[in-house]
Amino acid sequence: MFSKLSLLAVVLAFGLVSGLSLGLMIKPSKLQLPTNKKILGLQQQTEELAARDPGTSIACFDYYIPLINGLSAQYEFDYNKCVKDYDYASQLIIDAWNSTLFGIQASGDSSCKSFFDCSCIVDSVLAFECFAKVGAEQSKIMYQVSANATEAAVQIKIHLQTVETKRESCFNYAERDFVEGTSLYYGELNKCLAGAPIPQDTTENWFYTT
Repeated sequence: MFSKLSLLAVVLAFGLVSGLSLGLMIKPSKLQLPTNKKILGLQQQTEELAARDPGTSIACFDYYIPLINGLSAQYEFDYNKCVKDYDYASQLIIDAWNSTLFGIQASGDSSCKSFFDCSCIVDSVLAFECFAKVGAEQSKIMYQVSANATEAAVQIKIHLQTVETKRESCFNYAERDFVEGTSLYYGELNKCLAGAPIPQDTTENWFYTT
C-alpha cells in the first residue's frame, strides 16, 4: 500500500505540504493487507509518476486515495465478518453437543460412585465381592461411555472442519476482492498521474461484499 511516508516524501520534495488534505493519505489498516507483485509494481509506478508532476498528482490522489482506503475498510469488514461467522457457527456446534457431554459425564460419575460404595464396606470378603460385581457391571457401561465419547468427538471434528473450510473460503473471497480492487484503482490512479482525465462521475465501487 502507498504509505504515508512515501506520499509525504513526494510532497515535501516539491514543497506542497500546505496544499494537501488528510484525505490524500492512505489510512493504516489494523490487518495485514494482502498484496502481490502486480500491486507492488503499480505502487512503485505510482511513486515515480507522482514525482514528475506534483501539481497534477494532488488532484489524482484526492480522487483515488479515498477509493483505495474504501477497499481497505471493506477488506477489514469482510475479514472480521468471516471470523465472527466462524466463531458463531463453531459455538453452535459445541453447544449442540453439550447434552451428550453432560450425559457421558453423568455416566462416568455414577460408575465412580459405585466403586466408592464398595470401598466403604468393612468386611474384606464382601468388599472384594462388591468390587468384582460392580466392576463387571460398570465395564459394560464404561465401554459404552468410551464408544459414545469417541463418536461424539469424531462428529464434532467433522462439523468444525466444515465451518473452518467455509471460513477459509470466506477469507479467500475477501482477499480476492481487495487485491483485484486495489490493482484496478492503482492502475486507474497511474493513468491519471500519466495525464488521463479524472472521472467526472463518482467511481462506482466494483468490488463485492463477502
